[in-house]
Amino acid sequence: MRIVLLLKMSRPVSWLFAPLVFLLGFACYRGVLTPVSLFQLVMLSVPYCMFLYGINDIYDFASDQINPRKQHLVGIRLEPSHHSLVKKVAIVVGVILLASSLITLNLMNIFGMGLLLFFSYQYSAPPLRLKERPPLDSISNGVIYYLAPIVIGVSYGTIPFNAPVQLYLITIAVMGIHSFSTVTDYSADKEVGDKTFAVVFGKRAAALFSLVVFAISYFFAGYQGTVINWYLLLLMIFSVIIIVYPSERLATVLFYTIGAAFIVVAALLIQMWFNFWS
Repeated sequence: MRIVLLLKMSRPVSWLFAPLVFLLGFACYRGVLTPVSLFQLVMLSVPYCMFLYGINDIYDFASDQINPRKQHLVGIRLEPSHHSLVKKVAIVVGVILLASSLITLNLMNIFGMGLLLFFSYQYSAPPLRLKERPPLDSISNGVIYYLAPIVIGVSYGTIPFNAPVQLYLITIAVMGIHSFSTVTDYSADKEVGDKTFAVVFGKRAAALFSLVVFAISYFFAGYQGTVINWYLLLLMIFSVIIIVYPSERLATVLFYTIGAAFIVVAALLIQMWFNFWS
């Protein structure tokens, strides 16, 4: 069935990430719950993942065919016969997301959604295909997975520029998480000639970049709350492990652990901030 194909393609393990980041900004500044904000929250889950990963799977077709990670929860090997369907769904989702932002008449919400859609598309698709332009690949992922969703969420509670810089500096850590992730797909990307961070600079260099940005975020951002700092320490430890032993299989296990830990940390922060305002 087409819907089953689309759900598998959307990578179920990623459905929670954008909504959680949205809620981080929303809860931190006591966002006003409206039909539009609720609709955007829902759209940032499965539908947005169909947009993001649909575009990615179309243009990463060659490497996906030999990538052992592309199965079940982390996506599927999308056949060329399905590209037309996936592209149409991605276009529809993109239009709906943009429309949901425009009707808010909130300039920061529109700005955040524009960032999200632009970088989500250009990360994988030509002419920019930022995935093959390190370190722009990691920078764009910081925007996709954190900066843009947090701006959208914050826009419901305050003017984003009024939010403390610490809220946005987590973007730096997300950039490091992306460079770390390129180690997991090193062999497949190298075989097909995809110039990712790890392919261009090496697996150890990708992990070293991650360690540096995690350390910058930990020592200089001044985050309030131990849960964020403990998470950053975990990220630094994982980076050191891969620098010493740059195994793709081990990096994959650690990367999944990073994602699971992020869900826990984000949920704890959201609960704390909602309790604070209640």
